[in-house]
Amino acid sequence: MKQSKWYAFLSGAVLLTGIAVYGLWIGYQDIVNPPERTLSVSEDERPVPEGDVYVALGDSLTRGVGSTSGAGYVQPVSAALEEEGVRTQNLAVSGARTEDLLTQLEQPEVRRTIENARYITLTIGGNDLFNRGENVDNFESVDIQQVVTDAKTNLETIFTEIRSLNDSATIVYIGLYNPFQNDENGQAFNQLILDWNASAKQLANAQNIDVIDPFAYISDLSRDLATDQFHPSDRTYEKFANDVLFVLE
Repeated sequence: MKQSKWYAFLSGAVLLTGIAVYGLWIGYQDIVNPPERTLSVSEDERPVPEGDVYVALGDSLTRGVGSTSGAGYVQPVSAALEEEGVRTQNLAVSGARTEDLLTQLEQPEVRRTIENARYITLTIGGNDLFNRGENVDNFESVDIQQVVTDAKTNLETIFTEIRSLNDSATIVYIGLYNPFQNDENGQAFNQLILDWNASAKQLANAQNIDVIDPFAYISDLSRDLATDQFHPSDRTYEKFANDVLFVLE
């Protein structure tokens, strides 16, 4: 009786060892020769979420940098539109220049998001012209006219590309202001920015895009700018939001 139990125990141990070895071998094969896997839903077949969408594009102003709460102008606009069942997607990237936004517009997922948008806002161009203030400090040595010309060309392409992706959305571009008015070469930038905003209006009109000109919003730098003396203050962001909502309504 004891001998039969011993054989039964030995047979079970051998069987379990064999199963374990087989499992290890299957796992090894999965690592060395991984099986081909396909997604159950391809990128093109992925369902689009239902409902209207508000898409925000551009740079740090659309990200809300400088706002004490981080709300910027997008969150107040988003809150108002949410009451109408509109979802928000903020695709802005701090520090983005016009060429960066053009690159972003090549991404399939971004293009698909824009195609399905009901409202679109964007801020872009400030990082091109100011270059973190270096173009202001080195005004005499920088070919600022070439910088402006290149940025305007990119801006026209941006407007054209966005409108080609969506021919029915309400699109709003927020122009530039001058945060360096008190710098040595700050006043020289006033005319550059006024010209930029005027050109932006012409380019935007050709694509049925609305333009908000915030140049006059910055008159008292300590009041109208954030503590970094570059981005808008809460007060100025609130003006942006009110202007955007006025256009959208």
